[in-house]
Amino acid sequence: MLVITNMKKNKIIIISIALLGFISLGSSLWYMSADKKVSLSTIDAKQVSFNTVDEMVTFSQLVVTGKPIESENFVTFDERGFTVDAYTITQFKINKVLENRNTHDYKAGDIIKVAEPSYVYDNGIMPGKTKFSINNYRNMDKNHNYMLLLVPDFKYDDLYVISGVNEGKHNIDIPGNDGEKVGVPHGEKNYKFKEELMKKFNIY
Repeated sequence: MLVITNMKKNKIIIISIALLGFISLGSSLWYMSADKKVSLSTIDAKQVSFNTVDEMVTFSQLVVTGKPIESENFVTFDERGFTVDAYTITQFKINKVLENRNTHDYKAGDIIKVAEPSYVYDNGIMPGKTKFSINNYRNMDKNHNYMLLLVPDFKYDDLYVISGVNEGKHNIDIPGNDGEKVGVPHGEKNYKFKEELMKKFNIY
C-alpha cells in the first residue's frame, strides 16, 4: 500500500513538473512573438514650415536626388535615463547634386548620412517595441528615389537634417501625390512644392 501511494505521489510530481514546463515554454514562445511586434505612435511637434519653394531652397544648404541604402536606429540617453538624441540614420547615395552651399564638395556616387525623424524604442520588460514618428513622417523606401532638401545637423558635422520634416522629402519615382505627405501644415501645399521643385531643377 505504501509503495502504491509513493508511486501516485511520484506520478503527480512528474505530471506537475511536465505541466509547469509546458506552461513555461508556452509563455516563452508568447513573449518571443509579442516582443517582435512594433506599435506605431505619432509625436506632434513644431517644425520649420515654408510658404514658397524659393523660401525652402534658400533655407536649405544641400539639395540632392538619390536613393536610401540602409538605415539604423539611433537613440542615446543621459545619465538619468532621459532621451537625448532619437532618430533614424539613413545612408543616402547621391545621384545628382542640385544645389550645394555646404563646405563639402559632394558629387554623384557620394554617400551622406540623413537623420530621418522617427525612431524605435524598446519597451523594456514589457514585450514589443514602439516606433515613434515626428508629425507622421514616413521613412524613405529603399526601392525609390528621392529629392531631399537638407541642412547640416547642429550637433554632428557629418549628419544632415531634412528641411521642414515632411516638406523637404519628395519621392520622385511617383508622379503627383506620392502618398507620403501626411500631417503637413497648410494641407496640399507639399504636392505643389514637389511639382515646382522638379520643374526648377529639371527632374523628369
